Amino acid sequence: MKKIIPFLFLVLPLMVRAQQVDKTENPDIYAERAAAYFDNDDDKGAVALLKQGIKRGSVLCCNRLGDYYYEVEDYKTAAKYYKQAGDAEGRFSLGALYLAGGIGKQTDADLQRGLGLVRSAEREDYRDAIYVMARLFDAGTIVEQNYDSAVYMLNRLTAKEDPQALFAMASYCEEGHGVPKDSLEAMRYLERAGQAGLSDGYAYLGDYYRYGLGGTAIDLPHAFLLYQQAAAAGEDNAYGLWSVADCYLNGIGTRVDSLKAVPYLQDAVEAGSAYAAAVLGDFYKYGRAGFKQNGDSAMIYYQLASQGDDPRGDYMMGAYLYELGAYDNAMGFILSAVNHGSFEALVLYTQALMTGSGVEQDAEKAITLLHNLASADASGQSYFLLGYAYGNGLGVAVDKQLSYNYMDSAAALGNPRGMMSVGQRYVVGDGVPVDTLKAVEWYERAAAAGSVRAMMLLAGSYRQGRTAPLNPQRAFELYRMAADQGNLDALCRVGLCHELAEGTDKDLRRAYACYSEAAERGSAWGMRLLADCYAQGLYVEYDMQQAASWFLRAAEAGDVRSAYVMGQLYLNGEGVKKDKKEARRWLQVAADAGMEQAADLLKTL
Repeated sequence: MKKIIPFLFLVLPLMVRAQQVDKTENPDIYAERAAAYFDNDDDKGAVALLKQGIKRGSVLCCNRLGDYYYEVEDYKTAAKYYKQAGDAEGRFSLGALYLAGGIGKQTDADLQRGLGLVRSAEREDYRDAIYVMARLFDAGTIVEQNYDSAVYMLNRLTAKEDPQALFAMASYCEEGHGVPKDSLEAMRYLERAGQAGLSDGYAYLGDYYRYGLGGTAIDLPHAFLLYQQAAAAGEDNAYGLWSVADCYLNGIGTRVDSLKAVPYLQDAVEAGSAYAAAVLGDFYKYGRAGFKQNGDSAMIYYQLASQGDDPRGDYMMGAYLYELGAYDNAMGFILSAVNHGSFEALVLYTQALMTGSGVEQDAEKAITLLHNLASADASGQSYFLLGYAYGNGLGVAVDKQLSYNYMDSAAALGNPRGMMSVGQRYVVGDGVPVDTLKAVEWYERAAAAGSVRAMMLLAGSYRQGRTAPLNPQRAFELYRMAADQGNLDALCRVGLCHELAEGTDKDLRRAYACYSEAAERGSAWGMRLLADCYAQGLYVEYDMQQAASWFLRAAEAGDVRSAYVMGQLYLNGEGVKKDKKEARRWLQVAADAGMEQAADLLKTL
């Protein structure tokens, strides 16, 4: 006991001093500490700290605890703490709950109570309350629409260089609501909003110079600079980031550079841009901008696009699934895009109606819709579908001449499928005289418009000298163009051109690289060509085990010739362990696919 008493005399003064520090400490500090707990996903610890702050009289902690319960959608408890706070912020938050229907039943009495609370906070110059009142006067909800009152509210904030208010005033000046219509003044407000930290101010100001809005002289380099300022202002600026990427992709105010566009696209996706997600989906789908073709990744980005507000996301997802043949799954996305005003989706829907893909076939309804859409369809796809319908008697009587006329209209609008169809008609003389020169001309136009099918058809013609004159150099160029669009057969052909010196220099290293890339991306033909490299020692060391491994993968992927080769390899024990049963199995696969050599060899076993 004697030892304990001196110790207590030593500790008690420290305890008293600690209590005195706690009593003098600003209770709002608990809100700061709670924020750190929230950042670390410790909601329980954060709530406990906020409650301690409330016990010590912190109004700020009341509001932050109300915000927490609002976020978890416990509006009744949120309202309790907002009411307990009692300051302008608390009254505004409580009023907003009444106006939004979080509490009460949105009766006239509830709405008026909410409005009264918001106006009370507005009279105390609470920023959010002023801004909400401006929006209410603008929309004419709960209060009578009054642009002058809305402008009055906004000007109270613009005097403090509030970025959101400055941005809102730009649209008022552009539309002439409550102020004289003045595009130059709108631009000044946008610039001030950007300078005040709102990146959208710079982004939308960039649109004025890009599109010549409000009589502004088009200045693409200046527009690009403003988009860059918007993007640099914050990674959460989806529109600014997308706009910079769009400039790089299309050469707007800068050089075309898809590689520079990629990081902006990725950041724009993180910020919620549906357009950016759709573009990245295309990159994966077609293997563009240095991306390897990957259907799964394309699907992920299209799904992200479909979750955005832009109907293009739903359209891209639907179009991708439709192309894969998953018509039933595609139709939900297509119809969603149609309901949100997507013209492209509506055209695709008519195609589905015409063929009965994913919906009950109704070719006559499709024809009616297409006639209404065609004149407004700048892509020419509606004319193409009409040409297809009249050429095949879908919903209408067959009319070859009318079919050609519609295809010609589609081609004139730059529709690649229309161009291909017109070209094919000149090859066979369907409704027009046979004219291979005109056919090649239309195929070339289709290829220039991005049709991979046209590129491949033309390349084959130039390589063999049929339809088009013999031209190995042009064939190589076209194969390379198609390969750049993600076509794996074209990539294999590029490799063969390098291997055989057809239209380009002999280069076994490049040939091997093409075969290897095609094989890794799932091309059965690429796997066989890569296997041939190891089997013949082309560019790489002769290695029959590696060759057999790739021949096997090619055979499993459906390559008939590789199945025949595997039969021989198992029969002779080359690169694999000799196995007559496996030899018969693979030879049978090849024989069933129509290979006579395999059938003949089977007879000898």
